[in-house]
Amino acid sequence: MRPRSQTIGTLGRTPARAPTPPPVAPPPPPPERGPVRGWLRSAMFDNVGLKFLSMVLAVTVFLLVNTDKDREITARVGVSYTMPEDKVLISERVEEVRVTIKGAWRRLRKFDEREVERINLDLRHASSGELAISNDMIHLPSGVTVSSISPRSVHVAFDKRVDKVVEVTPVITGRPQHGSVVAEVKPVPATIKLRGGESMLAALTAIRTREISLEGRSDSFVAETEIVTTGGVEVVGNAQVAVQIHIDEELVTRKVPGMTVVLRSDGDTSRWKVTPPQVDVTLTGALLAVEKARSSLVPVVKLTADTKPREVEVTIDGLPPGIGVKISPEHVKLAPVKQASPPPPRTP
Repeated sequence: MRPRSQTIGTLGRTPARAPTPPPVAPPPPPPERGPVRGWLRSAMFDNVGLKFLSMVLAVTVFLLVNTDKDREITARVGVSYTMPEDKVLISERVEEVRVTIKGAWRRLRKFDEREVERINLDLRHASSGELAISNDMIHLPSGVTVSSISPRSVHVAFDKRVDKVVEVTPVITGRPQHGSVVAEVKPVPATIKLRGGESMLAALTAIRTREISLEGRSDSFVAETEIVTTGGVEVVGNAQVAVQIHIDEELVTRKVPGMTVVLRSDGDTSRWKVTPPQVDVTLTGALLAVEKARSSLVPVVKLTADTKPREVEVTIDGLPPGIGVKISPEHVKLAPVKQASPPPPRTP
């Protein structure tokens, strides 16, 4: 017998072979970089520090060149006046002018119009007319110049300077408290000396003060105030004045018409008749006291034992002190009321 093959398994067959995997292809090589893309990358990222320094130098040069260019700005410059002793300026004053200033921007940036001296117009030897404002009257920092001035001239007109004494007229506003009234307003001093143009002072007889409020006041007081002057007029000396304001109770006369006369007696008052039954009452005194008294007054006639018709005097009950009273009429007629006669007895 032939010997059993050593390759035969216990099941009588050879084991199956494992499949061999196919070979793996290598990855494709990366695409080659184009020439334009490479140039851009090199231009942007090669020598970055040197390129940044070049940019800073270029910006610096640009700023320096542009800063040195001349530019213009507009500023306001104040005007002052040196006046002659024997004249006054009656024309309108120009308080400031507009000046166009030219110079390098780096200098104009530091310019401050508040540091410029006021233009001084010396009028001591000037005559009425136009007075020119020239560039040399404006003192500017070095490196800047004046391009234009507006206005270029100032109109001046003069009048002879004189002094005049006028009265002081206090100006008061508001109303005192109800029941109070202003009794007197007295300025101290009562007159004051003014200085100004002859034509202006010729028609001026009094000068006013600033307003003094009386709102809600009930007591006298002293107010410190000052004189209010107009253009071309000034106060010689102290412009302060004291105003003494005296406030009193308001005195009034009030009429209360048609008040009913009341009979007063210990006996029966229904038996008497008053003619006329009403009277008019007039009160005089302080406003608050009169207003309060109106609600408490009663015209009264007092009965006596006399039973004859007669005229009697009317008096007032409830009248507070300090109030004057007048009754119209002062006397009324008092007569007994006639009793109605009883009806005659009826005959059966």
